[in-house]
Amino acid sequence: MESGIYIIENIKNQKKYIGSSINIKNREYKHFWMLDRGIHDNSHLQKSYNKYGKSSFKFKIIEICEDFNLVDRENHYISYYNSNISEFGYNLAKVSEFRRNTFNDEVKINLSKYNLNKNNNFTKFSLTNIGTMEIFIFESLVDGANYLIQNGFTKGSPRNVRMKISSSLRGVKLNNGYKGSIRKTCYKHIFKIIN
Repeated sequence: MESGIYIIENIKNQKKYIGSSINIKNREYKHFWMLDRGIHDNSHLQKSYNKYGKSSFKFKIIEICEDFNLVDRENHYISYYNSNISEFGYNLAKVSEFRRNTFNDEVKINLSKYNLNKNNNFTKFSLTNIGTMEIFIFESLVDGANYLIQNGFTKGSPRNVRMKISSSLRGVKLNNGYKGSIRKTCYKHIFKIIN
C-alpha cells in the first residue's frame, strides 16, 4: 500500500487533476469506477471524461510520500500545475489539513448559484435595510452573507450567515418556542425572493 500524490491527465487537452491518497491503487480504481458510471463528485472532471472518453485519461503517480505530508505535497502540485484554474485543470480548490477543499469566494459563488439552480430554488433575492429602507439585490448567498458581515450587521461565520439567510428565504420555522416561528427579518433586513 503506497501513499502519495497522483495525477489524472487528459492527454487531449493536457488538463490535470491532482490528488493524494494513503492507498493510491485503491484511489485510482475508485476514480475510474465513478467516472465510468457518471457519478464522480467532480462534475468538471466527469463532463470532460464523458466528452473525451476513458482512453484520453492517464493516471500516474508523481510522488510517493508519508501520509503526514500528503496535504502539503498535493497543494504543491496543484499550484505547480495550476490545476485549480479551470483553464489548466480539474481541481476545484486546494485542500486543507482536514482533507477538505478550501474554496475561494469565486468558487463558493459559482457552487452556490449552481446548487440554487439545480434544486429549482430561487435565483435572486433582496435584502432591505430596516433602518434606511435601502434595497440590495444578490445572486448568491455568498454575496449576501459577505455584505452583511462586511457592513457590521453580524459577526457570525460566513457559513452560518449563509445558512440563516437560506432558512429565512425558504420560510423555515425556527425552534424558538412552543410551536416555533417563521422569521420575518434577518440581521436587521427584510428579505425577499426574486425570480
